[in-house]
Amino acid sequence: MHGRSRHEDKKSVETMITQKTRITVIGGGVGGYPAAIRAARMGAEVVLIEKEAIGGTCLNWGCIPTKALLQSAGILRMVRQSGVFGIKCREAEADFDAVMGRKNAVVAQLTKGVQSLLSAKKIEVIRGTATLLDSKTVIIEETGKRISSDYILIAAGSKSMGIPIAGIDGADVMNSTQFLDMKSLPKSVAVIGGGVIGVEFGQFLNAMGTKVTIMELTPNIIPGSDRQIASLLEKVLASSGIEVVTDARVKRIDHKETGNTVVYSVNDEEKTVFAEKILLTVGRKPDLSLLSDGRLGVKCEKGRILVDEYMQTSLPGIYAAGDVTGGSMLAHVATAEGECAVKNMLGERIRMDYRAVPACIYTSPEVASVGLTEEKARESGEIRIGTFPLRANGKALILNETDGMVKIISDQKYGEILGVHIIGPHATDMIAEAVLGIHLEATVKELADAIHPHPTLSEAMMEAAQTLTGGPIHMP
Repeated sequence: MHGRSRHEDKKSVETMITQKTRITVIGGGVGGYPAAIRAARMGAEVVLIEKEAIGGTCLNWGCIPTKALLQSAGILRMVRQSGVFGIKCREAEADFDAVMGRKNAVVAQLTKGVQSLLSAKKIEVIRGTATLLDSKTVIIEETGKRISSDYILIAAGSKSMGIPIAGIDGADVMNSTQFLDMKSLPKSVAVIGGGVIGVEFGQFLNAMGTKVTIMELTPNIIPGSDRQIASLLEKVLASSGIEVVTDARVKRIDHKETGNTVVYSVNDEEKTVFAEKILLTVGRKPDLSLLSDGRLGVKCEKGRILVDEYMQTSLPGIYAAGDVTGGSMLAHVATAEGECAVKNMLGERIRMDYRAVPACIYTSPEVASVGLTEEKARESGEIRIGTFPLRANGKALILNETDGMVKIISDQKYGEILGVHIIGPHATDMIAEAVLGIHLEATVKELADAIHPHPTLSEAMMEAAQTLTGGPIHMP
């Protein structure tokens, strides 16, 4: 016993057993705060460090505020179409200050709720900028405070990208964060970037009465999405009065007292568009400022932190989740990655699975997808495609929203569902059924045979599957 009593030895073992695992989470966004809560629920002692606002980009300058604005736009469209439903009302108009005020109130309520959850789980929240001293130690730059832990999770998020052209730093050029802080509604806006952020903001502005032009570098809006679905959305945007220009390469922005001119080219032909404001929505990139000096040796590649299937970086004990790892940069993916990371820290052995990740666009009509696009699926082998138009769906007719469809891509041999793409009302809610189907490796026959409630939009999912298993009821 080397001079120690049996009682003392037993006591030290008990102390070691009851010692809580200490975890430091850097970043209070949707990759960080859910991971902190999960770790606390599993019995860990957690410190959460955030240099800006709890909730990160999603809660404060992304998912939540933009969807609040789009909801206001949707209500305005509904009121203006009320005559279709036999409801007479006076001409509706938007109160921009009230719209922005409601957006701010929604954000404030949710961020307050998150802070309450963190407090309830006794998670120590530190406001400040984190710097990694080593694989076990974080220092807060503003105060010099040192935090030691067993594991560190980097969930520092992302930042807006720019493009290297003349005039991009002008006073009238806004990124998405600046857009959400607008005090007045511009008469015209040129949106540079026709991805998810660009089309959502563009449609909101259009509903509010702003003249909108969207310029996208690639041949299709929403790059990476199923081309058929993207084409349908582009037609809807154009029919609402939004000018959509694809294959547009922006060259420069000329600023004058009377406004701004965006100079761009399409197939080497130079064109211009005049606008009061310019909105830059060309995407986001991982925020790696935490690792800027490269001192610790955490491996990065193409501007992102490299992680294994357990979300661990090249340095044992340091994990990463969310936008800093690149990938799809979706809020729900960041949350799943953060939870996967802390579960592995605390003794579980869980691989991150990206096979059934949904992607949603909150335009009107909504767009949602999961799994492979038609283009990607064709690269993998023989496939079958089943579609069902919403014009043949009773609930869509009731809603007066019949623009859209459900598209299912299946494996030719076994009928396994490879991808589902929806454009139509409540598509972002409907996609959950397809997510579960792909997660469970369901076949189109299983989906077609499942009884769906009537009358609902979900029947379109069933009938799209039935086109591959004998034919739907409500199509010739």
